[in-house]
Amino acid sequence: MRDIYDLVQDEIFNKININIEVINASILTNGVQIVSFCSNKWLRVGQFLTDSNNKQWKIILIDSNGNVSIKKPQGATDVKSLDVLKVISPKFLFGTHISANNEYTLKQRKTNDLLPLIWLVENIREKEYGRDSSIERDSNLRFFFLDDIDPKNQLNEDFRKNAVTPMLALKDEFLNVIQNNSIFVPYTSVDIRTITRFGNEKESGAFENILNDNLSGVELNITLNVYRNNKCNC
Repeated sequence: MRDIYDLVQDEIFNKININIEVINASILTNGVQIVSFCSNKWLRVGQFLTDSNNKQWKIILIDSNGNVSIKKPQGATDVKSLDVLKVISPKFLFGTHISANNEYTLKQRKTNDLLPLIWLVENIREKEYGRDSSIERDSNLRFFFLDDIDPKNQLNEDFRKNAVTPMLALKDEFLNVIQNNSIFVPYTSVDIRTITRFGNEKESGAFENILNDNLSGVELNITLNVYRNNKCNC
């Protein structure tokens, strides 16, 4: 039986689709193009979209209609309709609060290199079924989908717009992978919780980050039902 960590990483996380197709693209004006997509996925201001030539277009504005203003990098070709760009790929983290925080800190990279983040919290309980069942096991899993915030210069409303909303979209993509993977039983419900400021609140009102960073995002709790694999390599 595969370790649930490997199963989640190989069958869900690694299958997240980071491609995004351009529906409309404006004429380049002052080095900026305005583009639109069927879905903005987890785009946010300050991130980059990567084109087919590996040129990175910086996102400078997302308007109320979802149109995205991107700044053309040196040497790039103008974006046009039907082009396929790549959104930033999420990172995967696993462990308890302490071990995950240690790993997150030890990487010693810029915050932008670590985020957005999908964290699978350790302390996983699983229920295994007998060989006559088509179900191999039920795994009770807890995930956090997280991105950074700027508490010194932003308000709670900004946290929701710039981190919570994109992480809801990343959560949706994550669940879409599960629903479309035949090794999992289609789920009927999940529990989610949006988190304006990620951490532990104390009675005094003080705030303590769980990871050593200022983050917002979404918590997902799901029972992952895994079909039995009857293939044998003997």
